[in-house]
Amino acid sequence: MPQPDHPDIVLGAIAPGVEKMNIPQNSVWKTRLVVGGFPDRSFDIEFWQEQGDEAIFAAAWEMVELAEEVRNGRKPTLQRTVTTLKRI
Repeated sequence: MPQPDHPDIVLGAIAPGVEKMNIPQNSVWKTRLVVGGFPDRSFDIEFWQEQGDEAIFAAAWEMVELAEEVRNGRKPTLQRTVTTLKRI
């Protein structure tokens, strides 16, 4: 099998530092083909509504982690500073 010229792409194996996706055997793939223009959002809305709240939150958190790693080279942390306590 011919290998691509890019060092991070290795066919048939995972490149160093790249995690392998765990795709369940019973997963259902949903695709679309867009020709001649920018697609509307109906496909995306339908897709994410089918996924449910937990999947949406997990995907959003994954993007937060990725952005923090790209910007600062680390996983995000929660700010734990308390400046004032007030009884209600």
